Amino acid sequence: MDSYDSAKVTDSIEMTSQFSQLFWENLSVTVPAEDDDCLRERWCKFLRKKPVKTLNILKGVSGYAETGNMFAILGPSGAGKTTFLATLARRLELTSGAIKIDGHDVSRETMTAISSYISQFDVLPSTLTPREHMSFMCALKIGSSYSVLQRKSLGEEFLRDLGLYKCIDVAISKLSGGERKRLSLAVELVTRPKIFFLDEPTTGLDTFAAMHVVQSLKLIASKGTIVFCTIHQPGMTIYNIFSHVILMADGRSVYFGTLRNATNFFDSQNHHCPVNYDESEYYVNILSRRNRADRNIELCRAFSRSPLSTIPVVENIPVFHASPRKMSGWFVQFYWLLWRTFLQDKRTAFDNWVTWFSCALSIVFVNIFYAGTNSSTQEGIQNARGVLYLTISEVIFTIAYSVVYELPGELVLYVRENTVYTPGPYYLATVLALIPKATFKALLFTIALYLALHSEFSLLSFCSYCLCTTAAAICGIAYGMTISSWIADIDIVITIMIPLDMLFLLMAGTFYNLRTLPSYLAYFKYSSMFYYATEAISIVHWSEIENIDCPASRGLPCLSNGTEVLSEYGYNENNFWWDMIGLLLLTILMNITAYLGTRRRRASRPIAY
Repeated sequence: MDSYDSAKVTDSIEMTSQFSQLFWENLSVTVPAEDDDCLRERWCKFLRKKPVKTLNILKGVSGYAETGNMFAILGPSGAGKTTFLATLARRLELTSGAIKIDGHDVSRETMTAISSYISQFDVLPSTLTPREHMSFMCALKIGSSYSVLQRKSLGEEFLRDLGLYKCIDVAISKLSGGERKRLSLAVELVTRPKIFFLDEPTTGLDTFAAMHVVQSLKLIASKGTIVFCTIHQPGMTIYNIFSHVILMADGRSVYFGTLRNATNFFDSQNHHCPVNYDESEYYVNILSRRNRADRNIELCRAFSRSPLSTIPVVENIPVFHASPRKMSGWFVQFYWLLWRTFLQDKRTAFDNWVTWFSCALSIVFVNIFYAGTNSSTQEGIQNARGVLYLTISEVIFTIAYSVVYELPGELVLYVRENTVYTPGPYYLATVLALIPKATFKALLFTIALYLALHSEFSLLSFCSYCLCTTAAAICGIAYGMTISSWIADIDIVITIMIPLDMLFLLMAGTFYNLRTLPSYLAYFKYSSMFYYATEAISIVHWSEIENIDCPASRGLPCLSNGTEVLSEYGYNENNFWWDMIGLLLLTILMNITAYLGTRRRRASRPIAY
């Protein structure tokens, strides 16, 4: 694609509607907080209520910005910088006040359509390269209207503009902190936002990397974008790159405007920054000193009386309209999510070698203890039952707990990319990508089981075993997804799963004779995947055993065939396909529950105040 075509593509994704000024008027945000004094009261503890008081985070913050402005939002810890940024981006509900574009109120939908918000911590797919990540994002954000070559050219152009072309094919995990920040910027540039909100973009970076990030933001602002950055201790060189500054303290805006006017204002208040001293640090120190509350209020009042605080009046400007961003189609999202997930799994298949070592060790132990088991003898019955149960339990536990430990890390990226794709394609792609690995592990356990119980190979028999273990593995995926999609804390997940596992295992028929179950517990077994899978694999095995030896010298009752063995432990030889249907229904039910939990993750994203 030549330069003319590239420019045409870039221009074509510019928003047709333009605006010149963004206003925020008397923004106030109040949030509930626990009342520590009330928590100590006996009646609160007795009623088990959570007493709540209100906390004022923002207190009447006002100001305005014009296209091309680049704002640094400074202030001591707890000043309300992040809350102000999130409120301005319409990610938090206003208690009072208004946010306007060219004098007209702006809705949350409009702000979402014209802006991008980058949180403090980078969330990127570490195994992909910048080229692959940009291909993924371009395909989902603007893919419906542009060819593959156009998207590729556009992605490479953004990477080149932000100085990332030299590492375009390097894994993201190997990029420096500054390069990762700039890659996050490049991703957001795909939709040409008119406003950029960035929370601490230089945190954790050295001076050189931070300089590169801020210079990249300056380049973005020079093309007509308004940039807002909360920033901590920027240093003199980085501070001077910004065109404007907002100084905050105690939820109030002490000053907003150009850097030069900031100097003039503080000079007028007898706060003279020493020569060659970092101005940004000087201002923050003033706002952070002891007995600061009264002084900060005085500075706020002084600024409100100053002509520097004057907000221009906007008249006779048409209402700004912006079309909402359209996501790609369901199948396009599913294809690219499946592509990314399989690519990640391919590159990390054996990274967690401990899991594979544990799996291999379990298989070795099964073969050591159960090799040569003869199910046609009375002594072999218990061994055969043991290896059948162990195989099912190991398959389910190995798969379910691997999902529990892996999924929370992946959901962080899913929550971050909430405007890129919908939960449905993501969930289906995630589950489908887990199946090959789970099936492979189930196959390994099945081979070990078959070698322990059979001296001769039968393809039909082996496939029947594989059907049982594969169904158990897929059900194990659903089990792990169900628990971990609803609960973010892994420690809590494990705590909950332990009693659930015990209940399901008791219903499997190995530790408790199902024929003796009380009537009020009889239906609990139908909720246990261990019951269905253990009964199914037991039917496969014991239905092949037509005769079991019973020595004359044996003084105990004998079980003469496999059918009697099944009956002895509460299983029915005719239940095989009912067990398969039971596993299928459990898998469907748990996947629906897990999908709802995955959707809820995006709806309940917290924002730090």
